[in-house]
Amino acid sequence: MAVRVRDFSDAHPSADPSFGSVLARLKESIDRMVALGAQQVGGFLSKHASTVRRREIKRRLRDGLLRHLVTIAEDAAGEKAELGAKSEVPSHNLSHARFQTVARKMLEQGQAEKELLVKHGLSATLLDDLAAAVKEFDASVAETNSGKQDHVLAGAELRAVGEEVMQLVGMMDGINRYRFQHEPQLLVAWESARHVVTGPQPAKEELPAEVKPAA
Repeated sequence: MAVRVRDFSDAHPSADPSFGSVLARLKESIDRMVALGAQQVGGFLSKHASTVRRREIKRRLRDGLLRHLVTIAEDAAGEKAELGAKSEVPSHNLSHARFQTVARKMLEQGQAEKELLVKHGLSATLLDDLAAAVKEFDASVAETNSGKQDHVLAGAELRAVGEEVMQLVGMMDGINRYRFQHEPQLLVAWESARHVVTGPQPAKEELPAEVKPAA
């Protein structure tokens, strides 16, 4: 890792200004890689957590709130026939975007016909609960998109910073080979530190162990 090069350089300092300049840039790049790595992982974890939460909200909406609204609307269709045609529990395999649109539309229809629906047995608090759940669903979608963006952008910048680190290590290699040309033991030690440097590896998008399916 690049930290081995940094640590070796700290342990074998030089008064040469070029050495100090390159080492300072290397340290800054390493710190940036660490921060980007944390941002990348954080973005993925945020995306994963919001996706899991959205599945639960979707289940609660479909099997509870929307189903109750539909059964009441079907009964109220005896007074207002179009309510029956507009009311249907959304399919469980709808995409999140489509489900989001359907749930919001059903909420709007329910609010527009609230007086009639309450007359036919709609719970007094259902529409408020439905509005809150739809808002929560919308928030989970926004959080997923934000987490995905953080993950992707951090990964792209991480690769760029990784290339810069490799370039700086190459510059340090030239400096140290010149410094240690008459000190073979230090040259060997430097080569050992330099050879463990690799480019950045993007974080793999894997589910946490506790949610992975059993083999």
